[in-house]
Amino acid sequence: MESKVLKLEEQLVAAILNSDVKVLDELLHDQLIFVNHLGMTLTKAEDLSPHISQDLKITRLVVSDQQLHLFGDTAVVVVTKEIEGSYLNQLFESKLKFTRTWKLYEQDWKVIAVTSVPLI
Repeated sequence: MESKVLKLEEQLVAAILNSDVKVLDELLHDQLIFVNHLGMTLTKAEDLSPHISQDLKITRLVVSDQQLHLFGDTAVVVVTKEIEGSYLNQLFESKLKFTRTWKLYEQDWKVIAVTSVPLI
């Protein structure tokens, strides 16, 4: 199970880098709850929206300090990400800590919750 979730994490990072909405849609649960680094609670549609509109462009994403914890059919991944890109044509650079919760539904793992906090 560990290797499966870690592989899905890699797919998720690649999908974010490429704004691959199809893959993101497959990996995120329809009732996703995402509390972003600004403290806003986003739905799946709101999280995907800047990828669909291409308002968000990620040019660099470096993953470090990844930890995986398994709880039966639930996995929690804690990871640090250094992210560079642009949002609405404004360049940004940030370092964030993400906590992502994956849940197994029959044979498919889905992200059900995400929280990100800025690191200084």
